Amino acid sequence: MPASTNVMNGTDVIVAISTDGGTTYTTVGKATTASLQMNMEVRDVTTKDSAGWRELLGGLKSWSLSGEGMVTYNLTSKVGFSDLFGHISSRTRLYFRFGSTTSGEKQYKGYGFLTSLSQDGGVEDNNSFSFSIEGDGALTEATAS
Repeated sequence: MPASTNVMNGTDVIVAISTDGGTTYTTVGKATTASLQMNMEVRDVTTKDSAGWRELLGGLKSWSLSGEGMVTYNLTSKVGFSDLFGHISSRTRLYFRFGSTTSGEKQYKGYGFLTSLSQDGGVEDNNSFSFSIEGDGALTEATAS
């Protein structure tokens, strides 16, 4: 099925983690936000022949994921705060997927490391967590099946 021509609903965008290189995934549970950022550095190649204009070439590319959610310690079929804590504590290199699981929609996948994890609990407020992931190598685009 081809990708939808309608504006995507952000609720359908998830972060999922695979511990087996992308064969099976588990969604980060109780998530409230998910964000993917891609960057490309540039190299300055300006010379005296540039007539006073800056000239650039492409350089290193990088990507990162981040998200937030609500803390639940007894999640059985999704990744929760305790699971993320275990991965960051053991410095585990994981395979991540960002995007929709709806057939035909785009997903972005790659290896990375959890680089930050925090938990916040305010008075009479939901206990929440946030996490950041730094990509390790290429990010690829795929189509959900």
